[in-house]
Amino acid sequence: MADLLKIGTSGVLTQQTLLQTTSNNISNVNTVGYSRQDNIVHTNIINQGCGYIETRRVIDNYAEREVLRDNASVGYYEALSEGMKNVDSLLSDSSTGLSPIVTELFSNIQAANTNPTSVANRNELLSSVQTTKDRISTISSNIQNEYRTANEKIVESVNAVNQLLDGIYKMNQNLISTSAKGADSSARLQMLDERDQMITELSQYLDVKTVEQPNGSVYVNMASGQTLVLGDGCATLFAEPSTLDNAEYSLKFTYGNSKTSLSKDVGGKIAGYFDACDNLKNAQRQIGQMTVALADALNCQNNSGLTLTNEVGSDIFKLKDITVQSDSKTSTMTMSFAKGQGSKVTGNDYLVVAKDNTGNNFEIFEADGDSYVSRGTFAAVDGKLSLGEEFGFDLQLNSTASQGDKFLVQPTINAGFNLEVAITRPEDFGFASVVRVNQNANNLGNASVSLSGVTNTLDTSAFEINGQNVSLKAGAPIFVTINEDGNYVVCSDKNGQNVIGTVDASTKGQNLLSNVKDATGALVYTDVNTYPGYDFNINGTVKTGDKFSVELNLNGFADNSNGILMQDIEQAKIVYGTVSKSFTEAYSSTVSSVGTQIKVSDINLSAATSKLEQSKALSEGSKGVELNEEAANLVRFQQSYAASAKIISAAQTVFDSLLSAVR
Repeated sequence: MADLLKIGTSGVLTQQTLLQTTSNNISNVNTVGYSRQDNIVHTNIINQGCGYIETRRVIDNYAEREVLRDNASVGYYEALSEGMKNVDSLLSDSSTGLSPIVTELFSNIQAANTNPTSVANRNELLSSVQTTKDRISTISSNIQNEYRTANEKIVESVNAVNQLLDGIYKMNQNLISTSAKGADSSARLQMLDERDQMITELSQYLDVKTVEQPNGSVYVNMASGQTLVLGDGCATLFAEPSTLDNAEYSLKFTYGNSKTSLSKDVGGKIAGYFDACDNLKNAQRQIGQMTVALADALNCQNNSGLTLTNEVGSDIFKLKDITVQSDSKTSTMTMSFAKGQGSKVTGNDYLVVAKDNTGNNFEIFEADGDSYVSRGTFAAVDGKLSLGEEFGFDLQLNSTASQGDKFLVQPTINAGFNLEVAITRPEDFGFASVVRVNQNANNLGNASVSLSGVTNTLDTSAFEINGQNVSLKAGAPIFVTINEDGNYVVCSDKNGQNVIGTVDASTKGQNLLSNVKDATGALVYTDVNTYPGYDFNINGTVKTGDKFSVELNLNGFADNSNGILMQDIEQAKIVYGTVSKSFTEAYSSTVSSVGTQIKVSDINLSAATSKLEQSKALSEGSKGVELNEEAANLVRFQQSYAASAKIISAAQTVFDSLLSAVR
């Protein structure tokens, strides 16, 4: 009889637990992070009836791992797209982009060339120069703002990660404690749900993996292997400005007393924001590279012309010198763009390292992705590293560097919003060429002479510039006469006495100065674009004794030959690259590159989101509450409860009958 009562009682208590679990599932059907619970009932093999009941969460561990991984992928692509979409719109929109403004600039140069003496046309051009500068500065500033925002997102994400890691660690400790005290299982299961929810949130920021421990705690590791949560503590992440570039953040973490640098490729939102920063900086560098190339080309061409006041043209734009960031305790460095070398400026950063304590020898490394490649060792003269021929810029040391000192040179990162307009008057545009060429009126042949263009008026050229006044240096090629053999004799005086060299008649007078040879047959000028800085052609039939001359183009106000060369810069391949591009081509390439990055990111985000939905569906299939199933269980357990109660009732009836029989 006692056995029958025990069996019935165990049944009632067991069904009551089953009903409680089912009721709990139903009431938490909409609770975020809740895992469906079920019970395992063990048979009491000694006293019969139901033994102990184990309440557990129903979880598919494979599905949960997939959710963590897919969550990180979605977080990564969301952050990457978020960090770059505004810049994509900024660059590609006709109302905010740069291409229409530069097109208008060259249209105004063309309009000014149609009437070089028109001050009104020159004023339109001057206004267009200012508009171009303003648009470049605005675009650069907006990209910089987006970059700062992405960096702020990195810091916010790192702070969120640290809070979650601390919460997971503390929850682990609570779980270990409740396990040791034999605490109520429902509270324990709730803590497990809360901890797993924190891990799911963590996976949005980092790609993580978990390892379950026998005591109920869980170890959390980064996918790359670093441990974030162990039994004795949790890591702390830091987003810190880099040593040489305080605008760029690096990722570090501590576990215990050691601080370790982490790769940016950590997955999740943090990796997405880091990659967005890299892409934004590349776009900023490319805008800066194009700016330097355009400004330098226009400056040099304007320097090669004469203004309406008979002066050599001044710079149109000003490219500021840049203070170089450094870890040196003994020296500072300044970078300046080398005049006429804008087409050699790349969009890369450079690391300059002092090789010794003399302050004279430096090894230069050029950025290549995430690494730096040595470009050789260079010697400083009087503290100056003249690198214009190699890299398009020069470096000036302001005091002696110590061995191992590092200097980070970023030529183009700030070039866009450091740009200024240097020209102040419409008269200062040098549309007229510095020199003009003439044929003698008494020539017997019908040949005419035409200037190819002036390419250099710097100290390396044949021009002597004193302030804005210009003259030709002694020895400059200024006179050509035809000898008896039909060859072109080039002289440095108009009397034909100081012969520089001869050009063979077979050249037919084309690119004359490029083909001048001395008595030994060697070329006199290895690069006419540098010295003398001009060239010309003699076209037509020449006769012995014909004369042609070069002279300063003073009062040549109606001349637009230099303005035409300035206009041609629009199509010139002035932007450095594996294949050099025009400004418009380079800008289109940048816009296309940013747009492609966004498009690919959006496609990958769509795919990652779909995969996450599948993983969540798989996870919910096991741990999610299905109301129809729970309702059926509720009826079944109610009936079992009633049946178990009948056993007790039957036992009571039998017991009463026995008592009646013995009275």
